[in-house]
Amino acid sequence: INCCPTSPAGMEITDYIPSPTAITRVRWPAHTGNGRDNKVKYRKAVDLMKQLSASDPRSFMQEANVHCAYCNGGYDQEGYSNVRFQVHRSWLFFPFHRWYLYFYERICRKLLQDETFALPFWNYDSPSGMEIPTMFNDSSSSLYDRVRNQDHLPPVVVDLNWGSFLTGISPEKNRIKYNLNLMYKQMITNATTPRLFFGQPYRAGDETRTRCGSGSIEIAPHNTVHSWTGDPKQPFTEDMGTFYSAARDPIFYAHHANIDRLWSIWVNKLGGKVFSDPDWLDSSFMFYNEEAKPMIVKVKDCLDSTS
Repeated sequence: INCCPTSPAGMEITDYIPSPTAITRVRWPAHTGNGRDNKVKYRKAVDLMKQLSASDPRSFMQEANVHCAYCNGGYDQEGYSNVRFQVHRSWLFFPFHRWYLYFYERICRKLLQDETFALPFWNYDSPSGMEIPTMFNDSSSSLYDRVRNQDHLPPVVVDLNWGSFLTGISPEKNRIKYNLNLMYKQMITNATTPRLFFGQPYRAGDETRTRCGSGSIEIAPHNTVHSWTGDPKQPFTEDMGTFYSAARDPIFYAHHANIDRLWSIWVNKLGGKVFSDPDWLDSSFMFYNEEAKPMIVKVKDCLDSTS
């Protein structure tokens, strides 16, 4: 699998400096669309990303490759040449994906020339949003991906317990109830400390964690929605069901926008606390911004989702 992102060789890699924004942007539930205009805008943004050169780090496939590289052993840990770097199954899961969405969203705004644009989120923790949103089901749209489980298209209700080693598969007739029970457990019962919610520490030199290092939300609904959406007829449940191809499905970004929303709810509504450990706060990643320039970002600079 070749998922190496565009090389920054010869380019200046700069540190990201947070700056106040004059515009408050609000992500919107994909099943309602918050008005037709938002759906049209997002479809156009992905159209434009797919039209960019394959070597452009802002192109749709290059953006998908970011997930592949960070999640399939594309990088060694700095200073540990034989130790692979992995952003899942640890306390890096939430901040990595928040930064990933942040730059993806900025690229969309740049291509649309619309500073007000915000991403949709797949609101599967609410009964009215527990289906694949219709905006992702039009086969003529850039938001469509044919490599999905064809038995799980609307009006089938998503199973947030799908394949989970915690609970197994929930009965279809009671699925909404089981989904809501799952969300309560993962947001409250099983998330009483930062380690339980975010995942286990992952420090320089540590080997990749097993899934037992995952936080509550990464286990479910994150993993379960990925597996439920992917095509079981593919070798590795592509696209959504495996790391290397998950971000090739445009619904990936709506899925992770909801995961990011759940982090915000846990902190701002449920009183959850983040880590104060400098090993977490100073952990860093590299992304290309909307100008195709490589940027270094740190966990500590993404803790406020309104900035």
